[in-house]
Amino acid sequence: MDFDKLKQWLEIAQKYQNGEFWGNVFDPNMARTFSPGTQESPSAGQEMSVARFVPNTDIYVTDSHAIILVELPGVMKEDLHLSVSGHRLAVRGQVRLNLVNAAVVRNERTYGEFERIIELPEAVDSQSMHARLENGLLIVTYTRRYRQEERVIIE
Repeated sequence: MDFDKLKQWLEIAQKYQNGEFWGNVFDPNMARTFSPGTQESPSAGQEMSVARFVPNTDIYVTDSHAIILVELPGVMKEDLHLSVSGHRLAVRGQVRLNLVNAAVVRNERTYGEFERIIELPEAVDSQSMHARLENGLLIVTYTRRYRQEERVIIE
C-alpha cells in the first residue's frame, strides 16, 4: 500500500470516528483530500479540501460517576458549546489561529469549526452534568443513575 492510499484511509477512519462515516463514503471529493498542513499543491483540476478537527475523547465509568475527557488544545471556553440529548453529548466549537501577519512555514494543526457527537454509556440530563475546561482538556462528569446491573424477575 503506498503512502497516499494510507493517508486517505486514515482520513476516512478519522471521519468514521466522529460518526460521519456513511455520510462521506460516497463523497466524490474524498479521493482528492490532502492532509492538513502540508505545503503540497493540488494537481491541475483538483481542489484542496480542509480536513476537519476531531477532538480525541476518552470515557471512564465508576460505580457512581461517568467521566468524559475531550482534548481541545487552543480552544477557549467562549468558543465552546455543549448540549446533551439522551445518550448523546454534542461538543461544538471553534479552534482559532490567533496570529496576525505571520508567514506559514509549517502548518500541521487544524483550525475552524468542529463538532463531535459522543455516545454516552447511559441517558443523562443536563442538570446532572458538570463541565470544566482545564489546560486544553474538557472534563465532563455526571452521576450515574444506574450503578449496577439489577436482576429482573420473570413472572
